[in-house]
Amino acid sequence: MHHTPRHASPARLAIDLAGILAVLTALLLAPVALAQTAEPAKPAEPAKTAANEATLAEGEKIAEEGRDLYRAGKYPEAIGQFEKAFALTSKPAYLYNIARTKEKLADYDGATKWLEKYLDVYKQQNAGADPQNAADVKNLMRDLKQRAFEALPEVTINSVPPGAQVYIGVVDELATDLNPNDKGALIGSTPVTTHMKPGTYRMTLQLINHVDHRAELQVPQSGKLNLAIAMKIKQTRSGLALWTNVKGAQVAVDGKVVAVTPYNGVLPLPPGVHQVTLTRVGYTTADQQVTLSEDKLTTVRMNLKASSGPPASWRSFTGWPLMILGGLGVGGGYVAKTYADQEYAGSPLFLERQKYQNYGYYAGGAALGVGLGLVIWDWTRSGMNTDDLVPGASFDDGVEDKPLPPPESTP
Repeated sequence: MHHTPRHASPARLAIDLAGILAVLTALLLAPVALAQTAEPAKPAEPAKTAANEATLAEGEKIAEEGRDLYRAGKYPEAIGQFEKAFALTSKPAYLYNIARTKEKLADYDGATKWLEKYLDVYKQQNAGADPQNAADVKNLMRDLKQRAFEALPEVTINSVPPGAQVYIGVVDELATDLNPNDKGALIGSTPVTTHMKPGTYRMTLQLINHVDHRAELQVPQSGKLNLAIAMKIKQTRSGLALWTNVKGAQVAVDGKVVAVTPYNGVLPLPPGVHQVTLTRVGYTTADQQVTLSEDKLTTVRMNLKASSGPPASWRSFTGWPLMILGGLGVGGGYVAKTYADQEYAGSPLFLERQKYQNYGYYAGGAALGVGLGLVIWDWTRSGMNTDDLVPGASFDDGVEDKPLPPPESTP
C-alpha cells in the first residue's frame, strides 16, 4: 500500500528544534561541571604552611649548630642552641639533646629533669603514646639518679661505741622552735657512709643506755666529711635503801658485799632487777629480789632471825628445881591424904596428916606452877641478843618505792 507522506507543520518544527538545542546545550555543559567537581581543594592558608616549613628548617639549622658545638665540647653553648631550636619548633628530640648535653656537664639532676620533660612533651604531641626509645630513656634516668647521688659529697658518721642509729632531718630556717622528737629519717647505724647535698641538717644519734647526741651537720659543697662522735653514757638515777633489825649484818647486792648494817645511806644502783642478801653468823640468811625503777628510791626492810634457840638462863635453872620440889610436895600431900584416910575423921592423927596433905598440895602446887612458868618463859623467849638489835622502831618485812630526791646542785 502506498502512503502519502505527511508534511510537518511549522509549529512542530519549532518545538523539535528547541528540544535538540536543549540536549546539545546539556551535553556541552556536562564536562565543565565534572571538571569543577574533581578539582582538588586549595590550601586554606598556603602562606602559613610555608612559614611552618621555614620555621622547622630554621629550627633544624639551629639544632645542627648545637650538635657541632656538642661535638666540639662546648656544652653550655650547645644547650643554648637546642633550647632555641625547641622554642621555635617544639620538637621533643631537642629536649632529649639538652638532657644528654647536661649529662656531659655532670648535671645529672638537670639531665633527669629534661628527660622527664622529653617524655611528657612527646606524649602530649602523640596522643599519650611513648617514644620508641622510652625504655632506654627510663633506664638512663635511673642511671643518672644514681650518678647524681654518688656525685654528692660523701659523709661518714662513726660513733664510740658503734651501733648508734643515725637520723638526719632538714633544717627549716623559718622555724624558731624545732620539735625535738622530729628526728628525721633513719639512714643507718654507725659506722654509716652516705652522700648528701650540701647544706645544713639536723643530726641525731641514739644508742641504748647512752644520751642522745643532737647536733647540726654542715655538709660541704664537695669532698668528703668524716665525723667521729663519742656517745655519753646515760646517767640513770635509782637508789636502794635498806633496814634490818640486826646490827653487823653484811649487805650483798648481786653477790657483792656493799655495806654493813645499820646502813642509813642510799646505794646508787642502775635500774633493773637486783638480788639483796643479808648475812650474819648466828642468824638465818635473808634474801630479797627487788626491781629498781629510774628516778625511784626503793626501800627494802628485812628482819633477821636467830639461827638456833636461846641458851638456858636463870629461868630454867630456877624453874626446873621448883618443878621437882613442887612435884615432891604434891606427891607428899597425896601420901599424907592416903594415911589420913586410914584414921578416924577428927582424930588427932587424922588432923595432923590432913595438915601435911594440905601443905603438900598447896606448897607443892605453887612451886610446880612457878617452876613450869619459868621454864616455859625461858623456852619461848626470843633468841635475839638485845645487844645485836638496831635501836629505834621496828618494821615488818616489805618493799617501798618513792620518788628519788633531785641531786644537789653544786655552786
